[in-house]
Amino acid sequence: MAAQAVSVVAPSPGMMSATAMVTAMGAAAVPVIGLATLAMTLVGLAVAQFARRMAAAGSLYTYVSKGLGPAAGFLTGCALILAYGSLVVMCLLGSGRRVVGFLAEAGVLPDRGGAPALVVTALLGAAMTAIVVRGIRVSAALTLLLEAGSVVVVLTALTVAAYRGSNAVPPPSPLDVGVFAAALMTGIKALVGFESGCALSVEARKPFAVVPRVVLWTPAACGALFALAAVLHLVGIARGAGGGGGPELPILPALVQLGLASSLFACAMASMNAVVRVLFSMGRDRVAPPALGRTHARYRTPYVAAYAMVPLAVGVPLTLLVLGKPGRWISGWLELVAVLAFLIAYLLVCLAVAPFLHRIGEATGAATGLAALAAAVIAGSIVLVVRAGLNDGLGWLVVGLVGFLWLGLLWLLRVRRRAPHRVSAMGFFDAATPDDILPGASPDEMASGGASRRER
Repeated sequence: MAAQAVSVVAPSPGMMSATAMVTAMGAAAVPVIGLATLAMTLVGLAVAQFARRMAAAGSLYTYVSKGLGPAAGFLTGCALILAYGSLVVMCLLGSGRRVVGFLAEAGVLPDRGGAPALVVTALLGAAMTAIVVRGIRVSAALTLLLEAGSVVVVLTALTVAAYRGSNAVPPPSPLDVGVFAAALMTGIKALVGFESGCALSVEARKPFAVVPRVVLWTPAACGALFALAAVLHLVGIARGAGGGGGPELPILPALVQLGLASSLFACAMASMNAVVRVLFSMGRDRVAPPALGRTHARYRTPYVAAYAMVPLAVGVPLTLLVLGKPGRWISGWLELVAVLAFLIAYLLVCLAVAPFLHRIGEATGAATGLAALAAAVIAGSIVLVVRAGLNDGLGWLVVGLVGFLWLGLLWLLRVRRRAPHRVSAMGFFDAATPDDILPGASPDEMASGGASRRER
């Protein structure tokens, strides 16, 4: 589960973003990373209020359904599908591009584009789909291995660069407000997706103990890695100003490319796992085509939902490559869509905390206040992201995202007209058992904690 959450965050590209922040704003990048980490941790506290009380493959889709009702829940599910789907496409494109670049530098391939990129991306997409259908154990083990190796490679490269010294020069003071806002958004963008481990809660042991820890520690740990990367880059700049003096390692840049490729592939696979389970939950709730709720006879995985994602997850990257669209250009679009969709889902889950806790009789001032603070922070972040998109001439993407969410609500209205009982039953989850919470806990202890409720 931790591997799933960390993989969607993709710490290695985030560490590289942290070095770019240092280049743009100097030492101020470190506290900005801290602010972004704090913002996502506040959201994690809100998500943990649900994760301690229910295990649901639909994650935030189910949580919001229980707090704000079916319409808000379905809107959250649509936002998550868009967010995770955009990440899959973006990361698959990026991973294929970096693998081809690595092979080209090694002399295996004659060039970095064209047919080689198409073939490599197709192979990565096929492997990703097969692993997701095979089961979460294989997927989690592979993503953990890929992310761990990638982080080691990137940290090694940053440490060597810090020892050798860097030629980068941070900008002079005072810090521009626009640069600060852009850097804060970069930090938040690097941390979205930390909640994806919730989608695997029904497949985990002790979900009510493990999932909240993962939700809280993932943004904190990844934020610490980003801060460490920023500090190493600052050390490199300082040593570069003093003359440096370390040896060069010619193979290291190629290894960094390979490390980033593995991290992006792990992110694509983990995002695919998450979006498939959201679709699976919608299918089981019968507010989406029921076939999406089917599981594989042998692997017990939502294979229909996985195959349903193939046209988007694999077909879109291949189509873009065939059309010759620049990868960086497309990635910028997808990043905006993914981040904005994630923030919309986060805002809704933060707003759902108070009514959910009040309805089950467990509301506290601290939980409600922290959720309200998180909602205010995320609302401000949405405004900044939309403003940045408009300034970059990407307003049409924002309009398209809103249009997609409206289409989702229209679909739900259609389902409500035909089968209102399906909509009212959205967000079903099973009851917790004593062994899920604490080993050796008695049924009476469970009942006193309020976590043994069974909702339908």
